[in-house]
Amino acid sequence: MNAAVVQISLSTIPNSLETRAGLPRPNWPAIYDWVEANINRDADVDEIWTQLARDWIDALIDSLPTGYARSESREFMVLSSGDSPTAEHLLECCESSRRIILDSLGSVAREEGYGKYVLFAFAKADTYYDYIADYYPDEGEFGLSGGMFLDDGYGHIAIPAVYAGGYERTLAHEMTHALLGHLPLPAWLNEGVTQVIEDIVVGGSYFVVDREILRRHRDYWNVDTIDAFWSGESFYASDEGQELSYHLAQILYRNLVSDYPKQIARFLNSANYSDAGEAALVDACGDSLCDRVTQFLGQGAWSPRTDYFEIDAE
Repeated sequence: MNAAVVQISLSTIPNSLETRAGLPRPNWPAIYDWVEANINRDADVDEIWTQLARDWIDALIDSLPTGYARSESREFMVLSSGDSPTAEHLLECCESSRRIILDSLGSVAREEGYGKYVLFAFAKADTYYDYIADYYPDEGEFGLSGGMFLDDGYGHIAIPAVYAGGYERTLAHEMTHALLGHLPLPAWLNEGVTQVIEDIVVGGSYFVVDREILRRHRDYWNVDTIDAFWSGESFYASDEGQELSYHLAQILYRNLVSDYPKQIARFLNSANYSDAGEAALVDACGDSLCDRVTQFLGQGAWSPRTDYFEIDAE
């Protein structure tokens, strides 16, 4: 028996939308509670959440400058402007990235939740930063952002689609985060695997290790900065720590894949942010994070703690 299709909209759900920073923001807890209480078990849940996502996108379109529209493919919905890359090309990139990532990561990547994937491709960087500001603390200094997977309520991707040729890599990067979202990965490991997979998706890499980058790493990392790396805080740094964190994450992950190709899936599936993945690495590979960093930086106090909190990866 096919699941029943239910007509539903955000307008039928009390307190479903709030306005913050001039933009409509879904009240996801209220929406989830209403759906749970009012939708029969035989309903097509995927279609229900897709319909609600359409309403969300359309509400956002009404608040943005003219020219934005909603487009759809089999698995994705895209909000984009005529000033952005064409919606058709964005949808093609999304569908292709999804297929390659699922194939590349095998038992590690997983599709969870209901409804189509959602991408917001903002035509101007200012509009992008206005949107994502709602997901940052009110105070603090933060590094630049080229795109984010926002795992809040209805998880979605937001990018500033203003950099010619750069959005394909960004989409692959953020889509990988989305397909790893079920795992409690430490930020360094999440970013390491994501950067490697984005290279596979786009068929090229900018990754380089030379004397200059090695010097910069060895000048920067110490007992305090490496702790920020294991906790994930350094990935949001406003200084060179952000760049070096992404680079070190890629070095560590690439070396692990090279040394432990048969064990890497087990490591990814069991790693936890609370100890930066240390226990999982010891169990899966018989190795330690301190030893892995020592291979690159030389001797130092590189060991992680065991009491970190989760920090969302971009």
